[in-house]
Amino acid sequence: MEALKYLEALQYESADTVMGSIMSATDFPALAGIEDACDVQHSTTNQHDLQQIERYQPMFYNVAEHRLVNQADVLRLLDLVTQKQ
Repeated sequence: MEALKYLEALQYESADTVMGSIMSATDFPALAGIEDACDVQHSTTNQHDLQQIERYQPMFYNVAEHRLVNQADVLRLLDLVTQKQ
């Protein structure tokens, strides 16, 4: 895994895009609190979550904190996948 490549990408791409790249490259590992935004949209009645997903159309959503994924989530994912190697 080229963690540095993803860290650099965070400087010019959204956290959601970078997370998508990492997830694709690592067979979509489970990350606590992070879910596919489409799955969240179909399984929640939380209006805040639904509004955020409808407005921004993200690939992933932080259901634990009811927000879009951010750089901290990407760093947590990188930590998880590099530990598994």
